[in-house]
Amino acid sequence: MIEKGKSALLALLVVASLVQSYLLAYSMPSMEAKVRTEQDYVTTDPLGPEEQVENLLLPEQLVLHLGADKHTVFYPNDTFYDMVLDKLRGREFKGFQQDTIESVNWDQVRKDDVGIEVRFGRAVPFELLQRVFKLDSNFLFSADSVSRIWIFARKDREEVRTFFFSSDGRNVYESLRADLTVQDVQQYAGFGQYWTPFLYSDGGVYVPEAAKTYDAVRVPFTRYTPDQIQRNLFFDPATTRMIQDRQDGTQIYTDSKKGLIVEQESGWLSYSDPVAPTSSQNSLSDNITSAVLFINQHGGWNGTHRLVRGEGSASDSVIRFQQYYRGLPIIPTGGFRFGYIQLTIQQGNVSSYERSLLVLGEKDKKLSPQRKLPAGDTLMTMIKDAAAGGIVESIFPAYRPQLEKDSVLLQPVWAIRLAGGEVRTVG
Repeated sequence: MIEKGKSALLALLVVASLVQSYLLAYSMPSMEAKVRTEQDYVTTDPLGPEEQVENLLLPEQLVLHLGADKHTVFYPNDTFYDMVLDKLRGREFKGFQQDTIESVNWDQVRKDDVGIEVRFGRAVPFELLQRVFKLDSNFLFSADSVSRIWIFARKDREEVRTFFFSSDGRNVYESLRADLTVQDVQQYAGFGQYWTPFLYSDGGVYVPEAAKTYDAVRVPFTRYTPDQIQRNLFFDPATTRMIQDRQDGTQIYTDSKKGLIVEQESGWLSYSDPVAPTSSQNSLSDNITSAVLFINQHGGWNGTHRLVRGEGSASDSVIRFQQYYRGLPIIPTGGFRFGYIQLTIQQGNVSSYERSLLVLGEKDKKLSPQRKLPAGDTLMTMIKDAAAGGIVESIFPAYRPQLEKDSVLLQPVWAIRLAGGEVRTVG
């Protein structure tokens, strides 16, 4: 009887063991850490629309060469800018071959050959430029960046040549199989036949021979509130505290690691999140992509923007997006900071973020009379004075903002960008 009991008990233990083994094998609880990440519990308010990287990489200007040393320039606000750019975006560029910049006599090409230059406000990595143009990515130097593209039809024969200029200024990449004909290039240049003529000036800039006219406008604005910004930049706003509220309305917030300064009077925010320095190389392509993603997730875009160089910095870690209005960049002067978003990024991590709290409205009021911007020798003298000995890389029409009570006054002016990236208004 006792032996039978032992046998039954042993059988029960074996069954129990098998059941436990089954549960361990098929119902094992997850061993992953059950830590709620910051992204898990925070949903930021979409203050502005999101943007795609490719929409921020558009050229600063299109230079058309008409032959016989005649030229003109299309800026983003000009009638034919989008038309020419759309045609170029539909073409394919393949079969890249590297060469030195001295391999072509560019002065001769500029004077004699019909063509078009696509000029960017900042060198764009090939990897990202593929989102704008149809580029062949299977070549050795695709990790480089491009400052401009020059397409021209040879005067002496039925041939089109297409060159992508490296950001280092020493190399060019020729597309040996570009989907372009001589007739295509002549058509593009033909759009500028009756446009304002420009003269080439030493250093690579083009100066209009005739005055250009633009509207001054007064634009009403709304503001992002400090509470909205706080919720968008701190993963757990409940742990954030305001440590200072100055008489001028400047408020300082912190969660003991990240910091936020909100200048209520001027409508400017500065956000910092210390990132440990790294010896790894920064990728410009990754940093631009990370910057766009961060802005999309933390406030969105308050208007049209384009990628440009951060002033005084050639570092790939500083990413700046210039704001445009009516096709003209907004260039702040004096103490009023406005018209750009700038980030500092290390290995995909944002360590600083600056932008305006002001959001321009969709309706504006044109002011009379229109403003004529100077041209020719008068403009050249003004540019020389504004540059104060610096090397001028580009000249373009812009808006100079002035903060008013409930609006921003945008006055048209000429602007120049110096070799170091600094932008100044002329006059």
